[in-house]
Amino acid sequence: MKGWLDLWAPRPGEGPLRPGGEPFAFAGGPIGVLLVHGFTGAPQEMRGLGRFLAEKGMTVLGIRLPGHGTRPEDLERVTWRDWVEAVARGADLLRGRCARVFLCGLSLGGLLVLYEATRRPPDGLIVMASPYRIRDVRLRFLWLLKRLFPYAGKGPSDLRDPEVQREHVSYSRYPLSAVEELLRVLRAATSGLPQVRCPTLLIYSYADRTVPPDQGWTIYHRLGSADKTIHWLIRSGHVIPEDVEREEAFEQIARFIGRVTGAERLPRA
Repeated sequence: MKGWLDLWAPRPGEGPLRPGGEPFAFAGGPIGVLLVHGFTGAPQEMRGLGRFLAEKGMTVLGIRLPGHGTRPEDLERVTWRDWVEAVARGADLLRGRCARVFLCGLSLGGLLVLYEATRRPPDGLIVMASPYRIRDVRLRFLWLLKRLFPYAGKGPSDLRDPEVQREHVSYSRYPLSAVEELLRVLRAATSGLPQVRCPTLLIYSYADRTVPPDQGWTIYHRLGSADKTIHWLIRSGHVIPEDVEREEAFEQIARFIGRVTGAERLPRA
């Protein structure tokens, strides 16, 4: 599996990987899980979850979305199709190795796995803190703003865990052109929600300052799946797999995979 990771190495023209920007893989059994990080984030966001699932005997692949984990300027040269292709490639590799495949994404990553599920349904989906819409009046003038102010700064993260807050890997600024690509993913993923029919677990937090709680319910109700569950956290910020209730989220994900595969008690590696 180590050879797989070269597929998500920096592309020609991208800067070097920053610490935490590296894709990762853990060899395991016949249940495979693809992990996809969020917008301006990095694979580090999903590594703890990856280790947890690997300890339960699963095969895990954590990819790096193009333009991420290097330098903000690299986001100027990618499109939403590049992100979609990266997810599809990871899902294909796991399908070639594992009997059952689950796709798991955070925020933008969740939108991407939802989109992938409309093209080639996995055995199950896990979506964390993904938006249904972005409510910001400035988006109406994005075509103009990106010319006047090509970059926007990010405010402080809403991570509640102070140690994780210090070590969190994310860009402090991002190009507004990348926001256009994010909006394109958003439209493609949300328009396809009724076509998502595989078992789905949604995990959202009432304390998330990025995605309001009602958006989790909207996605839940629009999903075409008959087997869908939404689990609510209380204290976590937007980056659920790194925050104070991460263990609870990890356990919910493992139980969901175990239930769907019929292996309620997943063996430890």
